[in-house]
Amino acid sequence: MELQRKQSKQEDEQMCDLPEPIIHKILFLLNTKDAARTSVLSKTWQSAWTSFPRISFEELDFKAGDIEQPNYYPKTNKAIKMKKESFMAYIDKTLQSFLKHNSNIEEFTLNLTYHDKEFVLPRVVKWLTFATERKVKVLSLCLSIIDFIDEHKLLGKQVYYSLPQVVLEAKTISELQLSHCKLEPCNEFKFCHLKTLNVNDVHLDEQVILNLTLSCPLIEDFRLNNCQGFEHLMVSSLPRLNLFHIVANTKVLRIEIDAPILQTFHYWSRYSYGLENEHCDIYLEACKNLKRLYFRNIMAVDLLENISSKFPTLEVLEISEWKMTDIEISCQTLRVLTLENCRDLEVMEVDTPNLVSLHCRMNKLPFYSFDAPSLQEVELKFYLRSCSNLWFDELKKLVGKFNNSEGLNLVIHSKCNGILLDGLNERVLSWLIDLTELRPTIAISSMGLSNLVERFLLDNHVETLSILSSSSKLLEVLNEKLINRLFKSRCLHDSLSGVKVENLDREEDLEFSKWIALSKSHETMDYKITSFKLEWM
Repeated sequence: MELQRKQSKQEDEQMCDLPEPIIHKILFLLNTKDAARTSVLSKTWQSAWTSFPRISFEELDFKAGDIEQPNYYPKTNKAIKMKKESFMAYIDKTLQSFLKHNSNIEEFTLNLTYHDKEFVLPRVVKWLTFATERKVKVLSLCLSIIDFIDEHKLLGKQVYYSLPQVVLEAKTISELQLSHCKLEPCNEFKFCHLKTLNVNDVHLDEQVILNLTLSCPLIEDFRLNNCQGFEHLMVSSLPRLNLFHIVANTKVLRIEIDAPILQTFHYWSRYSYGLENEHCDIYLEACKNLKRLYFRNIMAVDLLENISSKFPTLEVLEISEWKMTDIEISCQTLRVLTLENCRDLEVMEVDTPNLVSLHCRMNKLPFYSFDAPSLQEVELKFYLRSCSNLWFDELKKLVGKFNNSEGLNLVIHSKCNGILLDGLNERVLSWLIDLTELRPTIAISSMGLSNLVERFLLDNHVETLSILSSSSKLLEVLNEKLINRLFKSRCLHDSLSGVKVENLDREEDLEFSKWIALSKSHETMDYKITSFKLEWM
């Protein structure tokens, strides 16, 4: 016992005397509140904390994310106010402790929601001044100010405040994330070292965007998410721009990007979400080095015409929620093609000789012609409804065009039951027509069955999982993996509370009986069945 105490004391002393760079690495793994607590361990840890280059103030760490509202009980509002004040007092105290040291700050994060602009904004300016005076490089500011104009309204209105001048003049910032503020044409931006700009729910117009691009020529990563104030977007004078990402919840009529080394363009229109595709004139012809192109809920037919000549280096194309009935893709350099939720698509012509990976999720079966001789990775996913024999014939033709069709696996599932089948052939595809009355979702994938099990369970919390394979060894491996929950994903390990082998005799459950009957009909083809009962948290 005495020896154990001595060993424990030695370990504590070694922990207290760690070099400062090592302590900083440990502090990077903690939130600011927990990192501050380490300062009581020793003078070494206290010194390391006050010289720590990253400070993050997240109101959720203090359970101070709620906001006072007129319709709340006074006692509830008082408790909310106390948590807010405690959080802000902690910020003051923490920054005060840093004043004793003249070290710089690499990263500064502030996430705060409040209802009184006049009260909170001066304090925020003081905190930001502290950060900018210490030459902050990475600044993340999410200050959400809610105004309750009508005391009887349950929900307040977002107030867009002007970004403080102290931020606009911070020349050392290389990465800037802003939320819920407004940038104005009169603003003079001095971000001469800015490389990454991420603005979320910010009010800015065309002139502001032009001023930003002219003042910040080093920007490499530019993201506009749910911003307001512009209908036309022109981005140029950014010779280093590598990624441009826009999510628009207002109407955008025209986008023009002139960026010679741009490699990734992502556009998602949420303005007419669920209705017709939003039409926007998009001009990217000046971006001759584009490699990745993503569209969601946007009509981009013109852009896809002569796509090989427009984008001679394009490798990845992803189209989601396309409301058109036909599409033609002919691209010599394309390697990855994804079509997701394009449920109106009836006809599609694909000429992509170097395509390696195809993902077609929750669509119909639209391929009128398909030429992709280099295809290696496949994922087809769709709802199986009242499909005709002709539909299944088309599916067989499509699968037959894949180089390694015998290496494909099949997933079938409804709300409660799932079947994973090792291997796919013409007989299996013919068998699928018997499943239409169960209206399941089916997926055909080139992913190995072991990995497919984990992917399937992450997406679907079914009650029963049946695995069919001609390999008894593979079934043994999967059995071990499921029973002992040997998953790569920690999330799956924590959410799946129990697994046991299921006895296939639940005759009273009509739907389950149909699934098992279909499973057992497969067993005649030298397939073995192992079924599992899954219990979820």
